[in-house]
Amino acid sequence: MTLKGLHSEQYILGRELGRGGEGTVYELQNDSSRVLKRYNELLTATQVNKLKLMVSMRSPGIEAYAAWPEALVVDDKDNICGFVMKKLTGFVPLHMIFSPLDRKNKFPDKGYNFLVHVARNLATAFHKLHDAGLVVGDVNEGNILISSAGLVSFIDCDSFQVKGTDSIYFCEVGVPRYTPPELLSAQTFENVVRTINTDSFSLAILIFQLLFLGRHPFAGKNKSAQDIDEETAIRLHEFAYSLSAKKKKLSPPNDSFNISNLNDDLISYFHKAFETDDRPLPGSWVKALDAFILELVICSESNLHSYPAKLKECPWCYFKRTRGIMFFLDDTVLKANAVLNDIEHFVNGFKVDKLELNKWSGSVQDNDHVTQKVDRGWYKQLYTQVGIAVVCCLAFIGVSIISHNYILCLGGISSVLWIKYGTLAKKIKAERDSLRNTYAHYATLLEKMIQEYNMPPGLDMYNKALGKLNQLVNNFRQLPDEGEKMKKLMEERIYNDYLAGYLRQFDIQSHEIASFGPAKKTILLSAGIRNASDISLLHSRKIPGIGPKNMQVLISWQRQMSSGFVYIPDTGKLSTGLLQVVSDLEALKLKLEHSIRIEYQSVTYMKQNITNRSLVLERQINDLIAHTTQAKSSMLAFDKFSRFI
Repeated sequence: MTLKGLHSEQYILGRELGRGGEGTVYELQNDSSRVLKRYNELLTATQVNKLKLMVSMRSPGIEAYAAWPEALVVDDKDNICGFVMKKLTGFVPLHMIFSPLDRKNKFPDKGYNFLVHVARNLATAFHKLHDAGLVVGDVNEGNILISSAGLVSFIDCDSFQVKGTDSIYFCEVGVPRYTPPELLSAQTFENVVRTINTDSFSLAILIFQLLFLGRHPFAGKNKSAQDIDEETAIRLHEFAYSLSAKKKKLSPPNDSFNISNLNDDLISYFHKAFETDDRPLPGSWVKALDAFILELVICSESNLHSYPAKLKECPWCYFKRTRGIMFFLDDTVLKANAVLNDIEHFVNGFKVDKLELNKWSGSVQDNDHVTQKVDRGWYKQLYTQVGIAVVCCLAFIGVSIISHNYILCLGGISSVLWIKYGTLAKKIKAERDSLRNTYAHYATLLEKMIQEYNMPPGLDMYNKALGKLNQLVNNFRQLPDEGEKMKKLMEERIYNDYLAGYLRQFDIQSHEIASFGPAKKTILLSAGIRNASDISLLHSRKIPGIGPKNMQVLISWQRQMSSGFVYIPDTGKLSTGLLQVVSDLEALKLKLEHSIRIEYQSVTYMKQNITNRSLVLERQINDLIAHTTQAKSSMLAFDKFSRFI
């Protein structure tokens, strides 16, 4: 499908990259550096005016931290239906580094200091966007992307609050768990003016989640008789980790990172952000996080374990040793590596050098050592018969002179004609044809042999077999990587089983889910979606009445429920799984070894046959060149001689 821009630019849509409640994002086949967002529904005049304003505001400062609209796109009726923005390559959603397994999969070499670094860059992004006159508004862990370098970029920027000359284009969406209490009290996001202060509340929650490995500041152990969920806790300013609040209703969950581990500025800023309306600005967070990074030291047990130097021991090692909790999954080397120790030794025994075949560049030329001559027998025969003819002619001419007899002159002429058109002429033509046929035979045979020499019939089959052998050898060399993949999948399976078991305790019917009343919950139940774990089924299952917007709400709720999950690895299951991985890897290794041996034998046999045939052809070609050259020389000499007859 092709769409056009306001200035007749052509945008050819490629594969779909993502689909949300508002629209779908596509790759561009004719521009790999950008993507296109197309809205699902016709835009209102207000939405169109907002997009036009955003395009006019575009600047390098904004684009450094946001996938900002660059150009508007129209449909076949010239209605604005979307926009083009830069493509973010190598970025993943922020929530991917909250979970230890996701963190290991996406950034296996990143530890706690990386989380602090991302928090610092996130605060910088807010600071720069605020300086550009923007308010993010809809802040959540899904519309912020990060790279392996810790770079931060916002997506879904068309939801930002943007201020024009005489109007404000509001942000009318939001996620309750990132929304400040004053906006929750409004009951709606429509026509609500967001501010830097409201953004600062949302930023503080994200920074807290990064420093506390996904924990939410308003989720904890309830010490009261009141039912307090995250939204209620936000309204009540019930900061679960507070060190100053009296008569606290919430306390930190078990096995949480202690807020006292942070430096004084960070501790103070979290209390101000969550317990007062005088929230720290993004620039203040940048300075405090910069100072905190300098206070971190690396644990001697793991490079992933960095922690404040003021602590007596590594907290991550403490959790692992005393509670069996692994907040950072070290990418340990696969055990029983003996099955892979001899890889290069084995491979080196099956090397096949590339088959180098010289092309025959010679041509059939008249060689100096070949004498150009006609067969001696032909000379004798020709001389004899021509001599007789000449004598006869002279005799007839003499008689003609003496007798002046006209008839006798005709006899002389007849003798000449006998030479040209008689038996001798036929013999000359037959010999000429024979010489030409002999030359043509040798030349044709020589051409075929040279063609076979340059392009051996078995060469294509050999090259295919050699390619197959090389691929098998490459697969054999990749066995360590394949082992790590198998190990990783095994660990993921165990981790996800534990997470699914944890999520099954959150029944959909008994929990508040934004915008989900009894009717929608009944639809979910009838489709087999009963708890937070079942929501994962929505990725591969379509349910009538549950559209993209509803799915986003459910997935966000699932992430909210999973934030309290603590992974305590089962060493028994991991050991059993590891043994199975080693067994499967050994079986794969033996299979590849068998295939390599068979293919190597086949390739070696074909190479030997081609090489031997080339040597035979080389000798035959040299012999044929001599025969062909001689045949050509004889043919040319005879043609030259016969012209005088």
